[in-house]
Amino acid sequence: MAGTTALVAADLYVEVNGIAQVSSGADDEAAMAILYEIYPDYRREIKRIIDSGDEAAVIWKMLGTPSSAIEGILPLEVEGVSVVTGDGFVLTKASLYADSSALDQALARAKQAKRG
Repeated sequence: MAGTTALVAADLYVEVNGIAQVSSGADDEAAMAILYEIYPDYRREIKRIIDSGDEAAVIWKMLGTPSSAIEGILPLEVEGVSVVTGDGFVLTKASLYADSSALDQALARAKQAKRG
């Protein structure tokens, strides 16, 4: 993850379906750590990028197989699109649009399994 955090602004702003989620690079790193804990093989497959200067639309698929240590978690398979903005050096804003219910359910189950 350290390699990718160098590409993210310290004051990164992320929203999912129009709702603010992350307000710093550190928040993004913490969210990614949770995903990797639940889905050790978590990855995003990039299907297409439409570039326009400092902005781009990225069509992606988020995939992951749940850790065998956490029971009751379904595999992760979410498709979406992100509109990302950079300043020429780092990513400053990412607006993700997806059916987040699959991801929300997976994360909720993971939290419940860790408590149980």
